[in-house]
Amino acid sequence: MVAKNEADTSADTSKLQAEVEILRQDLAEVTKTLKTIARETGETRAAQAAQRVREVSGQAREQFDHARDVAVDQVRERPLITVAATFGVGLLIGRLLQR
Repeated sequence: MVAKNEADTSADTSKLQAEVEILRQDLAEVTKTLKTIARETGETRAAQAAQRVREVSGQAREQFDHARDVAVDQVRERPLITVAATFGVGLLIGRLLQR
């Protein structure tokens, strides 16, 4: 009867060890899957951020081009006023920087 209990205990221990090993393998797979998901999510967010940067830089470039075109048109239409205004702004900045 003692031998049978030892055999049962040994069999139970073997089963338990096998189940623990299966759990370890499952946990390793889950961890691997989570890492993959996290990497893919990070890549997706990075791609979205890059797209947003491209959109904003495109908008900024358009606004800059428009402002430049307006300034060039103003200089062509009123060159003397533009020179006088530029001179005045230069004097004002010079005064502010002297203080």
